[in-house]
Amino acid sequence: MFSNRNQSERHVGLTQEQLDRNIRIFQITGIDITVLLVPVLALVWIGAGLTFSEMLVLQGIFMIPILLLEVPSGSFADYWSRKGCTTLFHVIFGAGIFFYAIGDSFIMFAIGDLLAGIGITFKTGSDTALIYDSLATKESNPNGQFGKLVSNRMTIMFGASALGAILGGIIATVTLLKLPIFLTFLGHMGFALLVALGYTEPPRIQAKSPKAAIMAAVNSLSLKKELQLVLIVMISGMVFSNIAFWASQHVFINDYAVDALGMGFILAIFNITAGISSLAIRSRVSQLANFPMLFLLILVDGVYLLGLIVGSSLVGVIVLSLFGQLTRGSRTPLTQAIVQDKISSVERATFSSLISLVGSFLYFAFSGVINLFELSRQESLVIGFSGIIVCIAGFIALSYNDFRVKDSRRSVFQ
Repeated sequence: MFSNRNQSERHVGLTQEQLDRNIRIFQITGIDITVLLVPVLALVWIGAGLTFSEMLVLQGIFMIPILLLEVPSGSFADYWSRKGCTTLFHVIFGAGIFFYAIGDSFIMFAIGDLLAGIGITFKTGSDTALIYDSLATKESNPNGQFGKLVSNRMTIMFGASALGAILGGIIATVTLLKLPIFLTFLGHMGFALLVALGYTEPPRIQAKSPKAAIMAAVNSLSLKKELQLVLIVMISGMVFSNIAFWASQHVFINDYAVDALGMGFILAIFNITAGISSLAIRSRVSQLANFPMLFLLILVDGVYLLGLIVGSSLVGVIVLSLFGQLTRGSRTPLTQAIVQDKISSVERATFSSLISLVGSFLYFAFSGVINLFELSRQESLVIGFSGIIVCIAGFIALSYNDFRVKDSRRSVFQ
């Protein structure tokens, strides 16, 4: 299934300088500069006269290219170039942000979301696969070092997101509402140059074809129950918790009159909580990457979402939402520990794309149901419905046997 065209180069590796530079770029580009626009995005939509229903339609438009291109682009990264795909992500996603910066209508936002959706398909798994293969040129078992890098990157990401959310709110409040969007566009263009000029693609065994990479990922998902449970856990966060997140932002703005600065501080609190959660489990991921813990993540997501519908104050809604941030901070380390233990690095980008595709499809479908039954003006009902579905997913998860990442292999986060 896999060609050996680079196998003879497998042990040639990178120079230490090239490896160190790859690591630095991996950490720097882990900063989610898009968080600058999150505090103002809903305000921009509302200011342009969009309804919550139209906001969900925009999310659906964003999902369309993901549904069509996610897996092909992931397999393309495994077949062609992780560096090239990561560069394309920043360029195309940044172009989508630019349309948001200059637009003030549903059509302009739709074009922006379409481009952003196309761009993000090139990102899933590409940079992590590149850095894993970079480490593999120096170490026979790179899991330990890879895990530390990913954990550090997540810490940086959550910290920068907390700061960025506050800065985005402050910038929008004291200058122009759309200035954070312009800065996000410039940031992605800068990252594109950094990746294109700085990354060194490591030698690796490449898939014989994009189709071969897809078949390998599908085979892993269909045969390994642990990966199926990972899919359930990821979907609870990618789909239903995400929809509830946007619905709760609408509640913050319309019911509690939270402005851009206030949204920035709320999002900062959320990111700090997620970062603390990620750090708290860092040294015990191998022990915690098991069925009871993954089931607990699903259960907490479901219960906190159901709790949001009875929240009677701004403080109450924020406190309940913090439970969702605890699962957000723990979800990726735990699921990545299992994924890295169960699949080969060759199919990593494709497998990540496959997970993203399933989540995107369900997000698109659920958004369609909300619009079909005209539930977009009933945010509490949307949040509660999301919580019920997550709880149902938890009961489905109960059908899976207990497991744990093999003790004979270090967790990728140790």
